Amino acid sequence: MYRIILDTDPGIDDALALFLALASPEIQLEAITTVSGNVHVDITTRSALALLELAGRTGIPVARGSDRPLVRETVIADYVHGRNGLGEVLLPEPQRQPTGKHAVDVIIEQIIAAPGAITLVPIGPLTNIALAVRREPRIAQHVREVVIMGGALRVPGNVTPCAEFNFYADPHAAHIVLHAGWPIRLVSLDVTNHTDMQREQFAVLAANGHPVTQAMKSMVDYHLDEFGKPRGITAFHMHDPLCLAAAMHPELLTWKPAYVDVELAGTLTSSVECTGLCRC
Repeated sequence: MYRIILDTDPGIDDALALFLALASPEIQLEAITTVSGNVHVDITTRSALALLELAGRTGIPVARGSDRPLVRETVIADYVHGRNGLGEVLLPEPQRQPTGKHAVDVIIEQIIAAPGAITLVPIGPLTNIALAVRREPRIAQHVREVVIMGGALRVPGNVTPCAEFNFYADPHAAHIVLHAGWPIRLVSLDVTNHTDMQREQFAVLAANGHPVTQAMKSMVDYHLDEFGKPRGITAFHMHDPLCLAAAMHPELLTWKPAYVDVELAGTLTSSVECTGLCRC
């Protein structure tokens, strides 16, 4: 059993990762923590609550997190995921509210309370994770591991020619997390770009008529129509679902040890255009 805190910025692929976690008997989802990324944290928090209600899993706490990066200006990706982050799929207003605790406090409290038991799976910008390990460095020794969707190793980025979105959105947080001295698995674009699902596969899933699979299909259809078609993209990259799958089944991937760093506007390349570049 994997006890997981999912740190997320829903996000279409974030939503698919969340649904995968909910459907996986190997996972006990301890909490969802939200962060600004694909859209503002107010929207990502509402989406997390609404997605849980759609799936009938209202017992999982949702904690609102950081509303801006540590240093840089805010960057969002609503042009990829729609204004609500969910491909303009309108879900009912959630009946629950997020927990009164900040996401950073939830992360710290749960890891300290269960040494060696909690796996952190950040699939958005790493702001919450960086703040947590800075505030309470002991979590680096108490966490089971940190499985991150982020970075682009030896491949082009997806937001600039150099950088993947999660690292680009808060490169200073990524730098802190990569240097925190805890066990990390990095699931980056060089792997996730090869993990595709076709539109037709989502249609097959949605044929069962379940609200979750219907929502999945509608989100992916939006992405492929509005973002994919103008760019010649015909399949949906399963970035965040692959990261979640790797957290519970690391044998799915081949892992290589590496020293990884992130560009902080000129520290590695003398070019601010490569901010968020992931280098190993």
